[in-house]
Amino acid sequence: MASPPPPTPAPTGAPVKLTLAEAVALGLRDNRAIRSAYLSRIAQKFDLVVAESRFQPKLVLSAGINRDRGGGDVVTTSTLAPTATWLTPTGAALRFSWARTETRDKTGRVRNETANAAISQPLLRGAGIAVNMAPVRIARLQEQINRLQLKSSVSDTVTAIIVAYRSLAQAQQQVRLAQASLERTQDLLATNRALIDAGRMAAADIVQTESGVANQQVAVLQAEQQRNSAQLALLRLLAVDLRTDVVAADDMTAPRVDIDLDKVIALGLDGRMDVLAQRKSVEQSRLGLLQARNNRLWDLSLTAGVSRRSLSTGQPAGGPDPGSASTVGVQLNIPIGDYSLRQGEIQADIGLRQAELQFDDLKQSAEAQIRDAVQSVDAAWRQLDAAKRARDLSARALDLQREKLKAGRASNFEVLSFQSDLRAADTQALSATIAYLNALTTLDQQLGTTLDTWRIDLND
Repeated sequence: MASPPPPTPAPTGAPVKLTLAEAVALGLRDNRAIRSAYLSRIAQKFDLVVAESRFQPKLVLSAGINRDRGGGDVVTTSTLAPTATWLTPTGAALRFSWARTETRDKTGRVRNETANAAISQPLLRGAGIAVNMAPVRIARLQEQINRLQLKSSVSDTVTAIIVAYRSLAQAQQQVRLAQASLERTQDLLATNRALIDAGRMAAADIVQTESGVANQQVAVLQAEQQRNSAQLALLRLLAVDLRTDVVAADDMTAPRVDIDLDKVIALGLDGRMDVLAQRKSVEQSRLGLLQARNNRLWDLSLTAGVSRRSLSTGQPAGGPDPGSASTVGVQLNIPIGDYSLRQGEIQADIGLRQAELQFDDLKQSAEAQIRDAVQSVDAAWRQLDAAKRARDLSARALDLQREKLKAGRASNFEVLSFQSDLRAADTQALSATIAYLNALTTLDQQLGTTLDTWRIDLND
């Protein structure tokens, strides 16, 4: 009896063998989630550039020209007014402006130039390097958080690719196991026919074997469909043509890995991206509270300025020179009845406390997840070891039962039962192998070391 045809629709084209390392590399290059994360980094980096430019001089250039016609006269007015401002880390704000206005009409030309320079140094609110550097430090911390989030996104995607690849490898092996079980049942069917021809078996007993062959054909079809579904899941993660007949080429071997619980907990708490990001979020909240408390202070500033004006009419000087002037003073603003400043401080204080609580909770949660992952690895290894022994014993028992059938000391039903036991043992051993490998991958992810394990260096 022939094997059933493969299910449709199925991948087309020549099979493409792919190792796990190649699948990870392909996913890093083409996965859409990773590409989207890198696109977000473009805007995030520029956010830091903007924050870092806080203490760089700013220049605004204004210019214009107007032409008015009326009463038989044409008046042309042109203006040019550049303004420069500069904020220093101490809070001092410097401002320089220069304006030139020129008017032309039939009587002549009038040019007016004014230059002003002013400086204001806060003494309370907005004074000091710590307060003025806070927005820059918050932006730098946010940039570090963004980088950690990128690493986390890439790590999650790599883990998903690894798990999908192993699911495909498991599905491929399930197809092989189903086909091997079908072949064993077909061999048994041939043996039954030979025994019937020799008069050593009743013809009615072959019905069980024929039913077994039909059931194994169904199992082959189901396994092939599961393989096709696993292919699609992996291809989607790799952003590859879904019609590609990709084949997992790596052998799913599972060597034992010894784990020191105390060391991996320390490693995880120091390397997990979410723990590091929350730690930096706490630092941001502290800086936010510093700003909120500073905003409640009185606005007391020292001010100074100097200005000069010149006027040119194109005619002989006939009036006083506008000359120059200077000012020095103190300015005080006291907010009265404005509860929003106190509100901002309370919100910043509560935000800091909540961030600290979230950090403590996250650390405990991370440790619990790491402990659970280590226990899962240990349990998965013991299950794998037991599954291997059970598989070997099932294969040995089937061989013995076949020999008994040929000698007429076993029934057809008993052989079919032992074949079913071997198929179940093979499936159990395969599932245990994949589960152990995935448990190691999950532990890697919980420790935040996935990128290090795969030697992935983010080109950020």
